[in-house]
Amino acid sequence: MKPEKWERIARLLKAEYISNREAAARLGVGKEAVAEVRSDLGLPRFVLRRTWTREEFEALAPLIRGGHRLWRGRRSPDGTPVAGQNVTAYRVSFRLHHQREPVGHVKTACTRKWCVEGSHLADDLLRTAAVVDAATLPELPAEATWRGMDIVAIRRCLRGPEPWPALTLAEARFAFRFSNPDMGAAELGSRLGLRAETIQRYRTKGVPS
Repeated sequence: MKPEKWERIARLLKAEYISNREAAARLGVGKEAVAEVRSDLGLPRFVLRRTWTREEFEALAPLIRGGHRLWRGRRSPDGTPVAGQNVTAYRVSFRLHHQREPVGHVKTACTRKWCVEGSHLADDLLRTAAVVDAATLPELPAEATWRGMDIVAIRRCLRGPEPWPALTLAEARFAFRFSNPDMGAAELGSRLGLRAETIQRYRTKGVPS
């Protein structure tokens, strides 16, 4: 095998958790060549995972700037992060973070495309909770969780000292409704994980539904 060919295959195998068949198709080489390079690198055989531990998932989705996670595993033809047969990395990450099965579709709730950080994902339940009219709730619910949101984390972000826990976009928007209007936009943004400009926009135009 030519060194250039070996290097191309090696770069892909080290960058992504990918099957020999998919790597061969993507690079236009034979599966035998991919298997040979995989063996040379000492990489384990590709297996579609049915269950994930947090450590396994985070090994393929390292944290990057801004608290986002970049998926280095397989992707569907349209770019969606894939963690196994008929399951996206979004659903796996959501399950690991929230310790429950997601309801409906799981989508990225932050501004980073393809982010798979669990706290940045929202299912149908969280998206529904985000649009609840705060006028019906004079104060934060007393429960630890409410409609899939971590009320304890929200309280800490609104009233507690640093470090503040990471909130989902749905939780941050919900928390904003109960925030102190006299608090500076920069400080409130830091507490909720939002930009100061976003806080100002929410105050002048309202929270998006």
